[in-house]
Order: sequence, then structure tokens, then C-alpha cells
Amino acid sequence: MANLYPQNFKEAIISAIPNCTTMVLGMMTLNLWIYGHLSWENFWAALGPIYITAFSLDFFVIGPLVLRFVNRFGIQKYMPFIRVGLMAGILTMLAPVIETGFVPGATQYFTALPRNYIVALVLQVFVAYRFGCWTLGKYRMLKSSVNIAK
Repeated sequence: MANLYPQNFKEAIISAIPNCTTMVLGMMTLNLWIYGHLSWENFWAALGPIYITAFSLDFFVIGPLVLRFVNRFGIQKYMPFIRVGLMAGILTMLAPVIETGFVPGATQYFTALPRNYIVALVLQVFVAYRFGCWTLGKYRMLKSSVNIAK
């Protein structure tokens, strides 16, 4: 299982890009649909800013923070729950603002947060994480075949 995890910065980027892409596409589509703003214009207009925000937040802030926390307390098996919880909590407030300019109120936020957490956790555990690991495996296979050819 340990070889599924990235071993260096380059591998971390290679596994994070498909993981983040899957999460952004899935969650953005769901939330635009729920808020009644799902259209190609809204989708394409928000994709870049949402992707950059989510990737930066996950890769540079939440990822290292959660990793330090779970390693300190020895609770690695809870890492996906904590990471998805923090991402869902922050992006449930930021995403509607970036996507449509809509600022959710407290009632709307606390109604959307449990839904976003559950959907994001299922999407992360069953789709995005596996897609990131598959991509990392393909990269390692390609890298080893290039090294063998040298």
C-alpha cells in the first residue's frame, strides 16, 4: 500500500492533478445543478478559478496541514475524512461565489455542507483517489520502461 503514495514532489503533482480534476468536475457539476445554474457558460467560466483554488488549497495548505496532524496523533486511517471535511467546509462557501457570484447565507451553507461532505467523500474514496493512483502507476511504469531502455 505504501507504494501507492507519491514518493517525491513530482509524483505528488502527478497524482494530485487527476485527483483534483475528478473532484472539481464532479462537485462543480453537482453544485451548479443543485443551485439551478448548470449551463456551459457557468461551467466553463468557473472551471479555471475553481480548479486553481481547489488545487492550491488542497496541495499547499490542507494537504500538508492534515498530514502533519494525522502523523502527530497516529490517526492516518482518518486522513480522507479530515481532508475532505476541510475541503468541503471551505469550498462550500467559496465555490458558489466563484461560480455564480452567489454568497450563501448561514442556512444555505449548513444545508449544503453535509451534502457536499458526503458526496465529496464518496467521490474521493471511490473515484478520484483511485484515478490518481492509477495515473501515478502509469507514470511509474512509463518511467521504468524509459530507464530500462537507456
